Amino acid sequence: MPPASVMTRLILVMVWRKLIRNLNTYSSLLGVCWSLVSFRWGIEMPAIITKSISLLSDARLGMVMFSLGLLMALQPRIIACGNSVAALAMAVRFLSGPFVMVAASIAIGLRGSLLRIAIVDAALPQGIVPFVFAKEYNVHPDILSTGVIFGMLIALPITLIYYTLLGF
Repeated sequence: MPPASVMTRLILVMVWRKLIRNLNTYSSLLGVCWSLVSFRWGIEMPAIITKSISLLSDARLGMVMFSLGLLMALQPRIIACGNSVAALAMAVRFLSGPFVMVAASIAIGLRGSLLRIAIVDAALPQGIVPFVFAKEYNVHPDILSTGVIFGMLIALPITLIYYTLLGF
């Protein structure tokens, strides 16, 4: 077994190669650069580019939902990762998320209504983007797809429970 430093270096090289080939990396960097330039010098983006970006971003959610549905349809079972793993994923998502938010909010001095809003926000279901990256990099997409689907189904009652417990 190679030393930890060699393994760490190999992992970083692999991640770097994946990031360099990913168009999301370039689009994110370009977006940050444009935001800095636009804010600093007040340059407006041409309307045709703004509308094109808006069109692409609107189409993205539908394509990701289609990809999620396709993955779920090709699986032999609805809960592809197993009942215990799905239950653990839901517990981690809906219990640890708000607790981490409480710790982070208290650490930065958030109190009162803003703290309660942050906790309720942390109890909302996860977005579809983690599934996209899990599918792209083949890192447990079955667990993420189950988490997204069942997280959306049970999010309303859980959010209402947090809402009630926090006294809104």
